[in-house]
Amino acid sequence: MPGTYVTSETNLPPDPEDGEIRLQVTDQHTKEIFDTRARVSRDPESLSDPEPLTVLKGPHENVEERWYIDVIEADVEEPDVDVDLLESIMEETADQSTVINTRSAEVKTILLYLERTGEFDSVSEASRRLMLDHLAEEYPALLEAYVDRKVERDRAGLRSALTDAEE
Repeated sequence: MPGTYVTSETNLPPDPEDGEIRLQVTDQHTKEIFDTRARVSRDPESLSDPEPLTVLKGPHENVEERWYIDVIEADVEEPDVDVDLLESIMEETADQSTVINTRSAEVKTILLYLERTGEFDSVSEASRRLMLDHLAEEYPALLEAYVDRKVERDRAGLRSALTDAEE
């Protein structure tokens, strides 16, 4: 029996019909959630092996739209995060400036525009939010590993401070 898949509109990239994408889907029959490399389209004729894909839309995801998916590879895993390298970089940057300089007139112009149109309160906020949103979408395993290490470090620092205060 061919698969019938479901995904949220928020899982789709900006131009989902422009070639191969990574997409989190749920198998409607087994309820298994997994990541795929796939092609998607509203037109089944544009795919070599189309299977039904329901895209849930709207603020409550209560609007269904019929799409089609051609699964190239299922259970695509995130690349492993080199935790030792991540921790060494965290240590290296702990006492350094947090300023990042892109040296780009184009980026500065666009960020200033977003600030001045009220989309963001500052260029710094725009830069942070846009970069973090992109990182969360493209590198979720890396962000998760970073958050885990950051929480461990903060917890160890607090534990040390409390232990020192008791002495």
